Amino acid sequence: MRPTLRSIALAVLLGTLTFACNNDSTEIASDGSIAGESSSAGAGGGGTAGGSTAGGSTAGNSTTGGSTAGGSTAGGSTAGNSTAGNSTAGNSTAGSGTGGGGVSGACKRGLAYGHHSVADLQALSPGVSWWYNWDFRPDQALRAGAYRDAGVEYAPMIWGAASDRAAAKTAIGEDARVLLGFNEPNFGEQANLSPKAAADLWPELEAIADAKGLRLVSPAVNFCGGNCRDTDPFRYLDAFFAACPGCRVDAVAMHIYVGCSPSGANKAEWLIQHVETYKKRFSQPLWLTEFACDSAKSTAEQQAFLEDAVTYLEAEPRVERYAWFSGRATNVANVDLLGESGQLTALGKAYVDAPRNADCAR
Repeated sequence: MRPTLRSIALAVLLGTLTFACNNDSTEIASDGSIAGESSSAGAGGGGTAGGSTAGGSTAGNSTTGGSTAGGSTAGGSTAGNSTAGNSTAGNSTAGSGTGGGGVSGACKRGLAYGHHSVADLQALSPGVSWWYNWDFRPDQALRAGAYRDAGVEYAPMIWGAASDRAAAKTAIGEDARVLLGFNEPNFGEQANLSPKAAADLWPELEAIADAKGLRLVSPAVNFCGGNCRDTDPFRYLDAFFAACPGCRVDAVAMHIYVGCSPSGANKAEWLIQHVETYKKRFSQPLWLTEFACDSAKSTAEQQAFLEDAVTYLEAEPRVERYAWFSGRATNVANVDLLGESGQLTALGKAYVDAPRNADCAR
């Protein structure tokens, strides 16, 4: 588990300004509300990162994370194209892809978490079809294959430059279908890579994905405050794609932490606005690999946000997959899907039982 960054993000999106200050535990939004902060996350990795929101909301800040993962060599490239500036990249489509039999967009619901017991995964499996843990190996308790028995796919990740990419080539299982790219490289406390450095390493991820027949998902970015390579995830991705014009990127990953008290009835309004911006700026399928309300004062408030977010994400065809943060967490309030081993919380039951799109059968 990596050190914690406590900060407040300075970001402008859709004309909204949120303010932040490093080593603070609160966040002041443009509407004067206070949002929660975050601190630590998943098993060996992962982390939340600050965001902002359109419409005057807030976004929690980061984080934790990281583990090791691997790969080496220089890989070939194929798809993903770029744009610097304000728009697009790539040329893949949802539900299709290279290798691993492709990835179906039908069952989207996942979890960002890295401390599963077998009982945990069994409890989640009726509604959760995939998970990742910021590493290229499943959680220790699941490595014998319990996740396969539960029908839950594991998605390996190359967390950052420190990941053991040579080891990943052999450790990534034959049942893998995707490879997730760097975790929040625009955060100093996370993968901490400039766009150019991330682009220079990307051929190594392509080589792993090519050898294993995997789809390849972009670096996962978020708004950052404090120790940042770039505060703005869109600007970071634009620079990454500009530095990597021939690179293969089959889907674009993002993290979104927002408030959940907009003036309208839909409690996920600010999350939806962020996703809509990603839709306009990039042409690939979208993977929302961490999300939660970072200012929920109760489980009931978090659940209202979760239910509205999931309703939108299930119906939105550009969103290929999404993953709640997290199973159990200390850095974002009222987000735990799991209580004791194998026991769903009320929020966990809401996530598992939420309606799925008609094409997803579990």
